[in-house]
Amino acid sequence: MHFRVLGPLQAESNGRRLRLGGPRQRAVLAALLSDPNRTLSRSRLIELVWDEPTPSAEANLRSYIWKLRAVLEEPGDAAPRVLSDHGFRLRVDPGELDLWEFDRHAERARRARGEGRTADAATEFARAMALVRGEAYQDVVAGSRFDGIRAALQEHLDQVAEQRIDVSMDLGAHAALVGDLRTLLAQRPLSEHLAAQLMLALARSGRRGEALAVYRDTRAVLVETLGTEPDRELQEVHHRVLTGRIAAEAAPVIAAPARTPVDLLPFDLRVFTGRETALRRLDTIADSAASARIAVVSGSAGMGKTALAVHWAHQAAAAFPDGRLYADLRGFGPGETAADPGDVLRAFIEALGDAPAAVPNGREQRAARFRNLLSDKRILLVLDNARDPAQVRPLLPGAPACAVVVTSRNRLTGLIASTGALAVPLEAMAETQARRLLAGRLGPARVDAEAVAVQRIINSCSGLPLALSLVAANASSRPEAALTDLADELASAATPLDGLSATDPATDPRTLLHWSHRQLTPEAARLLRLLAVHPGPDCAAPAAASTAGRDLRETRAALAELVEANLLVFTPERRYGFHDLVRAFAIELADPDERDAAARRILDHYLHTAFNADRWLDPTRDPIPLAAKATGVDPESIPDGEAAMRWFAAEAPGLLAAVERAASLGHDMHCWQLVWTLLNFLNRRGRWHDIADLSERALEAATRLGDTAAQARALRDLGQTSARLERYSDAHSYLERALALCERENDERGQAHVHHLLGRLWRRRQRLPEALAATRRALALFASAGDRVGQARTLQAIGYHHVVTGAYAEALPYCERAIDLFRALGDAVSEGAVRDDIATAHHHLGDHVRAIIEYEQALNRFRELGFRPGEAEVLLHLGDAHHATGAAGSARSAWEAALAIFEDLDHPGAKEARTRLDALDAG
Repeated sequence: MHFRVLGPLQAESNGRRLRLGGPRQRAVLAALLSDPNRTLSRSRLIELVWDEPTPSAEANLRSYIWKLRAVLEEPGDAAPRVLSDHGFRLRVDPGELDLWEFDRHAERARRARGEGRTADAATEFARAMALVRGEAYQDVVAGSRFDGIRAALQEHLDQVAEQRIDVSMDLGAHAALVGDLRTLLAQRPLSEHLAAQLMLALARSGRRGEALAVYRDTRAVLVETLGTEPDRELQEVHHRVLTGRIAAEAAPVIAAPARTPVDLLPFDLRVFTGRETALRRLDTIADSAASARIAVVSGSAGMGKTALAVHWAHQAAAAFPDGRLYADLRGFGPGETAADPGDVLRAFIEALGDAPAAVPNGREQRAARFRNLLSDKRILLVLDNARDPAQVRPLLPGAPACAVVVTSRNRLTGLIASTGALAVPLEAMAETQARRLLAGRLGPARVDAEAVAVQRIINSCSGLPLALSLVAANASSRPEAALTDLADELASAATPLDGLSATDPATDPRTLLHWSHRQLTPEAARLLRLLAVHPGPDCAAPAAASTAGRDLRETRAALAELVEANLLVFTPERRYGFHDLVRAFAIELADPDERDAAARRILDHYLHTAFNADRWLDPTRDPIPLAAKATGVDPESIPDGEAAMRWFAAEAPGLLAAVERAASLGHDMHCWQLVWTLLNFLNRRGRWHDIADLSERALEAATRLGDTAAQARALRDLGQTSARLERYSDAHSYLERALALCERENDERGQAHVHHLLGRLWRRRQRLPEALAATRRALALFASAGDRVGQARTLQAIGYHHVVTGAYAEALPYCERAIDLFRALGDAVSEGAVRDDIATAHHHLGDHVRAIIEYEQALNRFRELGFRPGEAEVLLHLGDAHHATGAAGSARSAWEAALAIFEDLDHPGAKEARTRLDALDAG
């Protein structure tokens, strides 16, 4: 027997997971496991399991104990697992409880650390944390007194997680810990020790700006929540980061720990009831020896397909140690295009570790890369809301150890026939399951007290989980109301559900949605209707406020009401999303004029906020003129470049969808301007295929508007991106078209930009005389137009050209003039790049000491900015300079650091770093 409490409650016998019964019976087992091998009195068990015990509680307890004895019985047992002795106790033998194994590894880790065996401590801590599959007793619904036991155990797990972090920090695995620390701090935002450790990890990884941002954010939370300033530890770390003392203390970089399993699953329902037959069928695909490793969960709208698939995926986590992938394919979303399999593949490939720039272009190439990444892994895929087999097939892994769960309103018989997939059809819940669902949401005491009213509610909902959840949410928000009154309200509604059988496929929950909508305050009802026009899969509160044209505080209150009513989903990322059926219903309610105004407001919100964010990414970029925003739109405040990148990353799906929505609605100005705001972010992420696609959209929109300046911008972007993708013929064609437009309009600055890009293109094609001529032409045009930014960039390009051609002494004057201009303009990224060129020139001229000084200045600048590609390039060159002076150890350190970054970015520079290291080893 093996019991698991560090996550969902589970019991296994000879590798077979046992069915532990309903929520109350599982709560009894959890209470017994909270103090194994010790007798708990009947009164203690009752107070742990029931908040308000009914007169039948003791009889029910005996029934649950009897059933648990039967479930836990194993062949050869001399005595039952659950023993009676003035109460009840659960016999658990050594090695049978995951918590005991966890504590054993944690104690070994602490002992090893105390003895100075830090690496052994890290290994034992990792083994302990590998046993944790979620929050302690994650799916147990018990009395409030049991919550104290659960909270104490979770605090214990959190303490061990912090100790593991401390040990890994001692070993110098700073960069590899940043993600884990961010997750922990998000869960415990008042933990100053976690904030201090995250600051140390970031600073020692060369990310000083991000470290300082952590301090600012944590201090704001402490002041707002507790009214106190940070403690001494956090203030001391802050001071050390500010003064640059952290970098000097950096520990030697060691190999990063094994990659954390990928997990894209949404949250599991805290209360999941019923569907035992479907869950057992899904269990079969988790068996590596199963003939079918694909399951299709089908059923009509509101039948609970997604909830079932996500719940089972969380339960089956142990069978898929390499992780779980999830995608909403939006096959039945109203007013939006179903997800493109190529876009889903991109997201999966990036989640599995490939850098954005390394993701292949084209669906077939991405599918091949995806299958290759999964070839030796055991991963579960949940493909939700599939429209048809054609949408699913490119996403199938092909790896025998991987499994797939597909949900759809359609039966997908073609997919089942071609793959041998297991069919898991869902029908309306039986009466007993529906009653258990309501009891899980409202409490058994309330359900048992009004059995007749509950029966009427169940009849009104026709066994649809979505309908039952809506009613339960409304009843939970009105704890003082009698369920009889609720049943009367449902009965008085004109409902197409009346008279339908529980298995009628035409069952439609929209009547319950109408009823739920009528219970809302006017402001929440209006917000629901307007949010349905949002183009993305979800949105943040500020975007919702602009969509509604209301202030943020008022909108937050309405959002909270909609979440409480089960009409919106609140995600761990603090965003708000729709069930597709609710979105369709909300769209039906909205007045067309009201929808159009809301659509304009959300486009304005995204355009103006993205423009503000882009100014932080490149303040020297020529701005575009924005039209005045609509009344009620309140763009978000972006305080710095780090916040800008975070905002773009969070809003990217909505922004990309907004471009498409703007084009479809005829808002061509919004379309091309939104594309313009996205280019810097996408370029930093290496998403050049996306830039190419969006620039085509921008060009089409600008052409429809007859805006030649916007057309020229889009053509320049297409030319630059095509060159990066090594489509040189296309690049030349786009740039020539842009040049013709600019010449026709006598646009000197536009011509200068094109010549500058032509110089880059010629250099990429090894046509160096043409490259220098084009760049000199750009410099003359920028000077004539009085464009200092353009002059700085072309001076930099001419200097770099001389470095490439070996004319190092001639390069220096151009580079020095460029760096003076960039410093005056405040363009720190470009200043760092030019300093790298200056250092390279001095290195080849034999002045290695001067070169090292210049390289280190460039390196510090890129680290402050968090610009990792530039950091890696400078490290590569710094290693060359150290090697030239005979400092082989320093050269190795620089090249190894460069290799680590290049590999993390999947950058071709990794090959150069390996070549240098191999030559050093051979020598």
